[in-house]
Amino acid sequence: MSDERKILLDIKELKKYFPVRKNVSVKALEDVSFSIYEGEKFGVVGESGCGKSTLGRVILQLYPQTSGATVYYGRTLNQMCPRYLAKEIGKLPEYQKKASEFYQKALAVDKEAAALENQPGQDKKRAELEEKSLEMKKNASRQLREGARTVGSMILCRDLSAVQSLFEQARKESAEAAAIYKKGAQTEAFSEHERKAGELRNQAWTQYRGKDILPIVERAADPTYLDELDQYYETGINLGKLTRKEMREMRKEMQMIFQDPAASLDPRQSIGKSIEEVFIINADYPPAVRKEKVMELLEKVGLKREHYYSYPHALSGGQKQRVGIARAIALDTKFIVLDEAVSALDVSVQAQILLLLNELSAEKHLTYFFITHDLGVVKHFCDRIMVMYLGNVCELTDSIKLFHKPLHPYTKSLLAAVPRLKVGQEHSTESVLEGDVPSAMNPPKGCPFHTRCSQCMEICKQEKPAIAEIEPGHFVACHLYDDARVKRS
Repeated sequence: MSDERKILLDIKELKKYFPVRKNVSVKALEDVSFSIYEGEKFGVVGESGCGKSTLGRVILQLYPQTSGATVYYGRTLNQMCPRYLAKEIGKLPEYQKKASEFYQKALAVDKEAAALENQPGQDKKRAELEEKSLEMKKNASRQLREGARTVGSMILCRDLSAVQSLFEQARKESAEAAAIYKKGAQTEAFSEHERKAGELRNQAWTQYRGKDILPIVERAADPTYLDELDQYYETGINLGKLTRKEMREMRKEMQMIFQDPAASLDPRQSIGKSIEEVFIINADYPPAVRKEKVMELLEKVGLKREHYYSYPHALSGGQKQRVGIARAIALDTKFIVLDEAVSALDVSVQAQILLLLNELSAEKHLTYFFITHDLGVVKHFCDRIMVMYLGNVCELTDSIKLFHKPLHPYTKSLLAAVPRLKVGQEHSTESVLEGDVPSAMNPPKGCPFHTRCSQCMEICKQEKPAIAEIEPGHFVACHLYDDARVKRS
C-alpha cells in the first residue's frame, strides 16, 4: 500500500480499559497504533476476545478511549475552528500541570529506588520501583506531546507576528525541557524551562484573546498556510476530544454495520420507516422526498421497492443485512465499521454481500474497517490486514504478504489452523496453537503472546516488543526480528 494515499484515520497509542473494581481493569486495547487510507478495505483478525470489536467501537467513540488519539482527516481542523481549538487551548495549563506532576513523582520514585541499591534482598522491589518510574515518565511524555499539539493549534489561530514569536519561544522552551527530561536528571533546569514555556504561552494567549477571530479563521483556511504549519500540529480532528454533540455531527460520515442484522432492526417498524429514520434525524427533507430516497437506496443494495412496506420478520438474513447496509450509506458516509457483518450468513449469501460492498466502495469511495475471524473472507476482500492478540497489534501488512510470508508466530498459528486438503501429505503441527488466551485483567509481562509461543525466548518474558517496519509496508511486534529492526533503523 503506497504511503502517498491520503490517510483518513490515524490511530495513535490507543488504550481502552474497562474498570472492573478498584485498581482492577480489563485492558481491552494496549497502545494500538496504525493508519487507514481513504478508500481502503482494512481488515482486522484474531481470536475472540482479542479486542477487534472494541477497537471498532472506540474508533467510532461508542466507547470512550482511555488514552491515545483517534485522528480523523475526513474533516479539516478549519471546519471545527474556532470551537474545537478554543477548547484545546483551554486545556494547555492542564497538560503542563500533569506533565510536571508525573515527572516529579517519577523523580521521587527514582530516589526511593536508588536508596535500595546494593541492599541485599531488595532487587525485586528496586526493579518494581524502576518500572513504576518509567511508566510515570511515559505519562509525562504523553502530556508534553499533547501540549505540543495544542501549541500547534494555537499557532494556527493567530495572525500577529508578536503572538507568533511568543508561541515559537514557548515551543523552544518545551523542547529544551523535553530534552532534559529524556536524560532523567537536572530537575531544576527542567522546571525552569517548563516555567518559561508556561509564561510565554500565557502572554501569547492574553494577546490572542483580544483579537477578532474571523480574519484569523480566514487566514487559517489558506492551504499554503496549512502546509507551512504541518510540522506543528495535527490537521485532523481528534475524535476523543469531541463532545457528544460534536461527535453526533460526525456520525453522518462514520457508520457501523453489525453482525446480527435482525437485532439491529425494530421488528415493529417497517423496512422503509427504519431507513427513513436516518433522514428524519439528520436531514430536512419533505416526506415524499424521504420516501423516494429510501426507494432508491433499496434498489441500490439489491432489494425491491416493495420491500419498503415489509417488516423484518418477512426478510431473509441476507436481505436484512442489505437493509443495514442501506442505512449505513444513506448519508454522505466516508467510513464504515463492519463488525462480523457476514459471519451470520450462509456462504453463498456472504459472497453476494461482499460483492455488494465492493461495488459500493468503488462507487462511493467508501473506507471499510472489516472485523472478522474468517481468514478466507479477509484474504480475498481486504487490501491490508492487521492481526491482533490480547488487545495488542502483532502484525500489519497487505493481504498478499500476510498469507504468503507471515512473520509473527501468532499469525503463523492462525494460518496453520485453517483446514486444508492435502492428498497424501500429513498436515504440519509445527505452528498449532495451544492453550487459552490469558486474562485481559492480568496480561502476562513482556510479549503478550509468549505464554503460547513455541519460539519464546527469555527476552520475550521480560520486554514487550515494539511494533516496527521489518520490511517495506510490513510491520510486526516480535523479538525474533530485533536484528532486522536494527538494520532498517
